[in-house]
Amino acid sequence: MGIKTFETREALKNKLHNRKLIFSENELDEVLISHNYFNLFNGLETIFLQTSSPKTYDKVKLIDFINLYQFDKEIRSILSNCLDSVEEKLKASIAYNFCKHHCVSLSDTMQYTNKSNFMNPANNESGTPTYCHYSEAYPFVNYQNQEIYQDFDKFCLFKPFFLSNLVDRNDHIDISFYLDNDYVAPSGVAVYRNSDGTYNRNIAVPFWVAIETLTFGEILRLLHYLQDDVLKDVLNDFNLPLSKRAPFLNMIDILLCLRNNCAHTTLLNRFRTEKRYRINALLIASFSLTPKNADSVLKLFDSIKILSFFTDVSALKKPLRTLKFKIYVSMGIKKGKTVYNKILARMGCGDYKKWNIALFETKYFL
Repeated sequence: MGIKTFETREALKNKLHNRKLIFSENELDEVLISHNYFNLFNGLETIFLQTSSPKTYDKVKLIDFINLYQFDKEIRSILSNCLDSVEEKLKASIAYNFCKHHCVSLSDTMQYTNKSNFMNPANNESGTPTYCHYSEAYPFVNYQNQEIYQDFDKFCLFKPFFLSNLVDRNDHIDISFYLDNDYVAPSGVAVYRNSDGTYNRNIAVPFWVAIETLTFGEILRLLHYLQDDVLKDVLNDFNLPLSKRAPFLNMIDILLCLRNNCAHTTLLNRFRTEKRYRINALLIASFSLTPKNADSVLKLFDSIKILSFFTDVSALKKPLRTLKFKIYVSMGIKKGKTVYNKILARMGCGDYKKWNIALFETKYFL
């Protein structure tokens, strides 16, 4: 297939007319103004096509595309809220448990920027401050964890001007509120640098404030760097033992892929985890996952299973039922069932009953 060239809205209307899509002129005009043709039509057409060469529809209406597109937007919103709740819990747990171990006193407020309090996955030298006893067999070091493994020193918390950037780039962090003459920055932690280049060692921002500025990807990386005593307590907040470190981190990998997709307007029903993200064997067994390859590429259905370990996803029930009803009403039960099952299959499971059982009735354990 060659690169597609620009087409006017009128040309796109003619194309849809030739494919026998049923629509009113005014409604389609409005749709083409407010929606991306690629997402709405190209992205969904295989669900509805009767023939693919040439492309034709059989009694398919514009509203059928709109219903499916709106469903996609609705589940994206629901999943985004679910992911937000997981992120909030992760940040709260990490900040609390790290501070419990390293930031109890005023003088230790900025110890979360001290590399010596973390584990460097590439450091296999026993007895050194950042030694990692997982180093020799670190999981997925040639795949999604390669940068995490190799670039410990480049992590945002360890950058020379982390504290300066934290204060200067976040309006809600008022420097006067975090200035305390009783605090003097110890060696090894970030120090605030004034605009004139001088350093102020009396400024410190607690970890529970700073962590809110980190992205989901940075939180994942931070989890990799937590020493065992801290991570053990974090995992305990999620009812997991330290022995489940690797599958836990891999679950966060999958949630990161899902989070990145939800943050954009690409179709969620076409979601796949990136091929470079390998899947832990215990996860595959525990969640009955069906990766496209032996150990990579999950569709939406399996990814939501992982999400359901962390938070309630039952809000998805309503849009799934509503879409089924709308399709059956518009297309009739026989054809509607075929189309609906194709949509479910694209997302990873073509059986509506299995969605109910796997996502809303099953409790998963590692």
